[in-house]
Amino acid sequence: MAGTRILFPEFRDEQEASRYPFADSAGLQSDAAENIQIAPDTFIDASFFIIGGYQRVYISSIVIAPQSVTINVGDEELSVRVTSTYNPLSPPADGLLLFADQYGRPAGMLLSSPTALARFSGWGNGSYPFDIDQTEFVSSVVIPANEPGVRAIRPETKQFLTGDIWLVGDQGVVLRQDGPSVIRIDIIGVPLFRRFLCEPQQGADFPNKQYLKTINGCGPDEFGNFTFTATDQPNVAGREIPPVNNNVLRVYADGETIVIDTVGRSVV
Repeated sequence: MAGTRILFPEFRDEQEASRYPFADSAGLQSDAAENIQIAPDTFIDASFFIIGGYQRVYISSIVIAPQSVTINVGDEELSVRVTSTYNPLSPPADGLLLFADQYGRPAGMLLSSPTALARFSGWGNGSYPFDIDQTEFVSSVVIPANEPGVRAIRPETKQFLTGDIWLVGDQGVVLRQDGPSVIRIDIIGVPLFRRFLCEPQQGADFPNKQYLKTINGCGPDEFGNFTFTATDQPNVAGREIPPVNNNVLRVYADGETIVIDTVGRSVV
């Protein structure tokens, strides 16, 4: 229809003529050659949530290889913080480039189109650097990461562990949560350590430990403890007893044996 005016154009159509997601002052020109320039309509949108970097994020370099294109993104402190690689002969059908840091953690995305991504194959093999003033992204596409807390774990093998991590206690090590943000580690040991280590038997029969489970059918408390308490009797046969220690019950350990004995004098 002649004279039709579109008040609310599609997002892709609206951004096609602008430099978004780059800053308006970005020249998009590489210092490597005068004819190497990122077309303003190459990228439609972006979103970055880089751990450790969030000030003046920009494309620091684009590396062209025979079957790969690598886009490096950095900031003021580090030129390469996250990267994304794709095959220019078969770029993503949805035009979505996913970025990750050197440890494989997700760090953002760039939205383009297969046709626009295929243009980089015409640059020729090589590395094309950019300075921060040429390819800086607008601040609205940079999301500061919520960084307080543990972001990764590196064991003795030097492997960098991220994502969902399970901490499992073994060989007498018990892990539990102690508060909202504290992991408590208790090392209680392994009573049957010879059996755990599969060591050869010292005799005909393996000396199994016998643990106390109940006393007269009564089990331990919630902490696994049996509590024996000797108290003063208030009276015997109706007679008041002076407030002295007349307890006769004694509980003590004799090697691996618990001895319950009576001592003292009779008050009757």
